Amino acid sequence: MKFKKYIIALPFVLALIALIVIAAQSSTSEEKIITGIIETTTVNVASKIPGRKEEFLRGNIHGAFYFPSELSRNIKSGKQSDVIMFIDASNMLISNSLLKDGAKILKTVNAGILLKKIKSIGMTEKQAINLVNPIKVESNILYNPNYSYITYLIPGLTTFILMMIVIMGAVPIINHKITESDFRNELLLTNKKIFPIIIGKSIPHLLFHSANALILVGIIFPIFNIRIKSSLFVLFIYLLYFIVISFSFGLMFSSLIPKRLFATEVALFILTPAFIYSGLTFPLWAMPQIHQSIAKLIPFTYFLSGFIKLYEMGTSLIYLKKEILVLSTFLIASFIITVISIKIRLKIHKENSDE
Repeated sequence: MKFKKYIIALPFVLALIALIVIAAQSSTSEEKIITGIIETTTVNVASKIPGRKEEFLRGNIHGAFYFPSELSRNIKSGKQSDVIMFIDASNMLISNSLLKDGAKILKTVNAGILLKKIKSIGMTEKQAINLVNPIKVESNILYNPNYSYITYLIPGLTTFILMMIVIMGAVPIINHKITESDFRNELLLTNKKIFPIIIGKSIPHLLFHSANALILVGIIFPIFNIRIKSSLFVLFIYLLYFIVISFSFGLMFSSLIPKRLFATEVALFILTPAFIYSGLTFPLWAMPQIHQSIAKLIPFTYFLSGFIKLYEMGTSLIYLKKEILVLSTFLIASFIITVISIKIRLKIHKENSDE
């Protein structure tokens, strides 16, 4: 049994995919299919390395084509033959890529064989093509034509990290400080108005996180060659708005939970699944209803939907009305809960002090 191993690189995969071709015997038919594997427009051959079948189990290869010994003989005699594809499905991205490219290669070879037989009975090439392929399908891939996983994943992942940084930075701001003398002095300075205190404590943090947003859009995205298709100013304002919303959520946790460590743990517990429930790694419509309901309670789900529309689809804010409306609801609700929580805790502290 002959082994041939090719290292192929797909344009939308971060790493190289190893593919092995196993031919029970070498013939023209097998060589044509192997040539198709090498020359397909979505596969670039980096090198040829001697390989063994056992490398599949070691994780050195992720897919294999097996050509049986009777393949060429069956094709010439007009009989159907099997080409077996072995695909490593432990990585969904790799398996989907190999499955799509493998099916395309074999369909092309099938069409070529049928075309040659039809031409042999006297039809012209044009007549034969029309008979073999009566419907011509042309795909127009929108927004991410190269299926770039970097373009797809990096913006969502980096904004999720930014959200976590913002919320974790806001969680320790209030907590037990409500019962301290400094907070009571601040209330005296603001005539017992909580809103100015919240704004005063928030501004330095928001300025810092705004700088992080600039780094994200101005440095990280260009490093990964992520092209922003909408207005850069609009995208930045939308990102700042989400930073404010995330910060308000952190303040809400901070006001509700007196202990700083416990508040941090609760925030992490609630927010860690946000990336999974965002719909980026798995479509929301395919999730069970209970998981869809959970996803709708997380601001990041709506933010990411609007963010993708801006940076990848190049749309205007008019198409983000739903996302902005829901995010605004989250902002107002979290702010109201924060104010009410602070008032209740101040009242309880005052009653305990009077006793």
